[in-house]
Amino acid sequence: MDVITEHWHQIVFILGLIVVAVKLTAQVKEIQKDLDNIEKRDTYVETVKLRTEVDLNSKQVSALWSMVNNLRDRLNGK
Repeated sequence: MDVITEHWHQIVFILGLIVVAVKLTAQVKEIQKDLDNIEKRDTYVETVKLRTEVDLNSKQVSALWSMVNNLRDRLNGK
């Protein structure tokens, strides 16, 4: 009993570390399951395709503005 009363703070600290380690392990396993689900759905491929479409649209918009600016310059005589 004297051992417990003398080292209670160390025992509490070790128990706290064990609880934190168990919680972290559970969270890592849950995140790993979520990642596996995402990889199964080929979300990355869909995201890359969508990103390509956005890039094409932004290039088209910038080309359109470039053409508008050129027309404006021609009309203004520059």
